[in-house]
Amino acid sequence: MDKPRGLLSKTLVVGIIFLLIGTSSSPINGAYATTSTILDNNGSLLGYVNDIFGNPIERALVRVHFHDTYEEDYSDSTGFYHVTNIPICYCMKNTTCSKDGYKTEWVLLSIAENTTYDFVLTSGNNPPIKPDKPSGPTKVRLGVVYTYTAVTTDPDNDKISYLFDWGDGTTSGWTEFVPSGTNASASHVWSENSYGIRVKAKDEHDAESEWSAYLHFDRNRTTTIVNLPILRFLENFSLLEVFLRIMNL
Repeated sequence: MDKPRGLLSKTLVVGIIFLLIGTSSSPINGAYATTSTILDNNGSLLGYVNDIFGNPIERALVRVHFHDTYEEDYSDSTGFYHVTNIPICYCMKNTTCSKDGYKTEWVLLSIAENTTYDFVLTSGNNPPIKPDKPSGPTKVRLGVVYTYTAVTTDPDNDKISYLFDWGDGTTSGWTEFVPSGTNASASHVWSENSYGIRVKAKDEHDAESEWSAYLHFDRNRTTTIVNLPILRFLENFSLLEVFLRIMNL
């Protein structure tokens, strides 16, 4: 008779243990995780955001994530930020710091009142890929307008502007920004011979690519005779006038 009573007592103890475990946890995505107790919302995180050289970074976004929501603040001109209204609880909070042109930094923090943490951001911007040589005519005449196109991509998918070097001491000036992988064009009129043309690109953060290879001109077909005195003479008269002048010679 004593054995059944002992078994009943053990069963009751085990049942109580499972009951306590069940009431101290809650299901999350099919598993169980211990719930955290929120003490109050007086937690705050403050500090500075600088680059790797110690220079302050303005308008960097610091965001503290907790319980499916977040609090955030932007750094000022000195790099200072102050995120408030953070719940103080027994949990680690995922905190991120981000700004365009920099790599996003994140850290897990246990935040209480006036917790301090300084972020150091490194440049995350990459220049556009070196463009292929421009596309366009390789047989040109002086004094005639010709159009050339160029294209490349940006690793960060930034918009791109292009600069054409015409090979005669002049450039096109930077074109308007276009989406990465989109053609851009520029036109030019040569007044003297050119070896060829090349192009380079820059992104919205002023990071420039290398110069492309030259698109060479066919020197045997590049017209230079407009500089000859006889052709300049002929341009001023009609064909009949030229014939009459020759007959009078």
